[in-house]
Amino acid sequence: MSWQGSQTAADRFFGSIAYLLPIADVFFFGKFVFAQFPIAEQIYQPLVPLLALNNDRIGGLLLFLGLYIGVVINAKVNRFIRFNVLQAILIGILLSLCGLLLQYVLLPILGLGALTQVLMNTVFFGTWAISIYGMIMSALGKYTEIPQLSETAQMQVDRY
Repeated sequence: MSWQGSQTAADRFFGSIAYLLPIADVFFFGKFVFAQFPIAEQIYQPLVPLLALNNDRIGGLLLFLGLYIGVVINAKVNRFIRFNVLQAILIGILLSLCGLLLQYVLLPILGLGALTQVLMNTVFFGTWAISIYGMIMSALGKYTEIPQLSETAQMQVDRY
């Protein structure tokens, strides 16, 4: 990307931890993974406060607004951090839309059958893969390129 520059260690750290948000958001989709591999749920132990905040509707809204207003549109924050935080927020929005689609469309039609399990596992592992990729790229000081999301994040961050 043409706007890449060198990032400080703090920028890399804060850019990386932004991807903990989608990891916390995708917890619901891991229901079947946790049923088969209970040890996998232990990975979420350090994220319990974030999970509790996200599960509370007001807490989730306040977290979103705080990150958006305090980080994404704050020109005093490094562009690299703003980009990664916005990209993590966009992943969270996509997860919310997937959750609504699952809850109000797919579950009434398909029930909790094998297809639903495959879809939920795909969303769970896909989000983990994207988040780990984002963390690694941020730790390396590089912008994470996720088709469509990166372009959207770039346009939004460049507005401020």
